Amino acid sequence: MIYKRPISIEKLNPGTEQWETYLPLLHANINKKKPDNEYLNAGALQSQAEKVFRIRYNPALKAIDGNTQLYRISYDNRYYNIVDYDDFEEKHKEVQLLGVT
Repeated sequence: MIYKRPISIEKLNPGTEQWETYLPLLHANINKKKPDNEYLNAGALQSQAEKVFRIRYNPALKAIDGNTQLYRISYDNRYYNIVDYDDFEEKHKEVQLLGVT
């Protein structure tokens, strides 16, 4: 697996309610989860992009498991809320994060 796209992970500081850099530079393999979803929100059509970010395991990533709402991914001048964390069979080799805009 080639991890060539630079991303960073930010964490929400509950005291200040500001996003702070948690892991400043990771390299990921990025794929679309499925075609962008469109949905109605307050009468307006909204678009939602989902991407799967695959990165090498890092022990600091374990904090995201079960606390996804406190973390987000910054990639290509966009922010993706993390909605799923997957360390396949807990092998600690690769982590998949599902990000949604």
